Amino acid sequence: MVFSPLLIAALLPIVARAANDWSQACFGDCHWDISSETGSGTLRISGPHTAVSDITDAAGWMVMDCDENGEDQEIRLVCRDSSKGCEHIYHGNGAENTLVRLPQNCGKMPFALITREWEHENQSIPAHQLAKIVRRDGSLPVVRGMALATKFDTVDPAQTGNVSLFIQGSSLKGAAGNFSVTPPSSTDLQKRGFGDWIDDTLGQIAEIHKNISDSSPIKLDKDFPAFDQKLACPQNGNVPAFDGEVKIDLDSKVDGTVNYGVAAAGSLIPPEIKEFGLFIGLDTSISGTLNLDTTLSGSLSSGKKPLTEVGLPGLDFPGIFSIGPTFSVNAEATAELDTNINLDVDLSYNVKGMQLFFPPSKDPKGEYKPGDSNVKLSVSPNITTHGQIAAHLIPSLAFGISALGGKTKATINLDLDADTAVDLSLSPLSGKSKRDDVSGCVDISSGLAVEAGANADFFNIFKKDTSISLFEKRFDLFKKCFGNSNARRAYTGRAARAALKDKRADGAICPTDIFGSIASIVEEKVLGSSLG
Repeated sequence: MVFSPLLIAALLPIVARAANDWSQACFGDCHWDISSETGSGTLRISGPHTAVSDITDAAGWMVMDCDENGEDQEIRLVCRDSSKGCEHIYHGNGAENTLVRLPQNCGKMPFALITREWEHENQSIPAHQLAKIVRRDGSLPVVRGMALATKFDTVDPAQTGNVSLFIQGSSLKGAAGNFSVTPPSSTDLQKRGFGDWIDDTLGQIAEIHKNISDSSPIKLDKDFPAFDQKLACPQNGNVPAFDGEVKIDLDSKVDGTVNYGVAAAGSLIPPEIKEFGLFIGLDTSISGTLNLDTTLSGSLSSGKKPLTEVGLPGLDFPGIFSIGPTFSVNAEATAELDTNINLDVDLSYNVKGMQLFFPPSKDPKGEYKPGDSNVKLSVSPNITTHGQIAAHLIPSLAFGISALGGKTKATINLDLDADTAVDLSLSPLSGKSKRDDVSGCVDISSGLAVEAGANADFFNIFKKDTSISLFEKRFDLFKKCFGNSNARRAYTGRAARAALKDKRADGAICPTDIFGSIASIVEEKVLGSSLG
């Protein structure tokens, strides 16, 4: 969905400040914009009038011999129209250590530092550029040389003054092309700091995102084969030889959309990010079916396995600030088995209107509701059955952030861990292969845990291992005991998992009991609306 600036403006109660204008020179206060089909953003630097200048056409300069992909480099340029303000870069302490806005086709970064300025030894001007020079007397201007640097920590702020930095961005086209909340003045910064501006800006971006459905899709439809192992089991006492197999898979689906906004504030001189905030909006469904079919015993673990990893559109203010999100899904299955089991269990969750602010500045929002689940379980009723089976489907969003030329990097993660777990302990009553001839208990549950965290310190804004729990809850899909009261009292539930694991070697092994015919123990559809 493409939306107009008029719609955005209608959603903003605060008057927006104009962003970058390539037709106007910027002295002391400059902007630089991002505008694409997959995002928008504005960067503003502001400092003493003589500390921030402009070498674009709007300021009267014509740049020659500049590598558009270069960082630190030497360029040639001429003042083609002095009436537009070429002389501004020489005010104050001269051109050296002046921060300048670069033309669009010059350098990778929007701004650079002049480290040296001189009359260039090469005074030639390409013929196709001569016509652009405005001189009433027909004379040619002097070609100047400038050395540009993109490392801002070499400047002494005591000489130039501090140059403040403000950034806002959105994953939605046009949503952050103007400052929805005017950055504070130097006087306001001394009184209140950057924090209020960060909170207000993210709040405005979140409000826009809530009303616009133009988010990045996140999708997965894939089967995860956790185990598929076959064994030729030899005769063992009364157990005849047979071909055994254990097969576990998780049919996995994720279908949703994500959007995000970011705000950062600090200074370019000296280079420091003092405040930062990330907003994430998410709507998604997570569903899967755990399928298990085994005639073998053993202790099995797949470990966490990646199902997909896809980069999502990011935002890049080159050399100053960038954010690159990634969508991934991991899955994991474990099982402790000692009998013939056939199992199908659905896990299903819907996440609606989730909003996360990181670091925490506002309470997270969102609805987390379980969907409908089908539950089927069949075992051999003629033998004692113990089993613990679990599967996890974990969609994740990772937001990699880099500031000030990589001076500091961190990743903010949002993980949604949806799982299903089965604990069963059943014993035969009569030795017959009938459903009513078993005693013991079956406990089938599912759960969802949503958590956000960071993997590294980011300046003094947040620390490594900072975490937020957005939601965590378990739901009983099926919980029932069969047979006599003695069997129920003997059931140990989840406490049996450790004991069973101690008895089983890693991997599948042949059973020591004769399996009878398999019989259905559970077959139900559990409505999500019935789960508390």
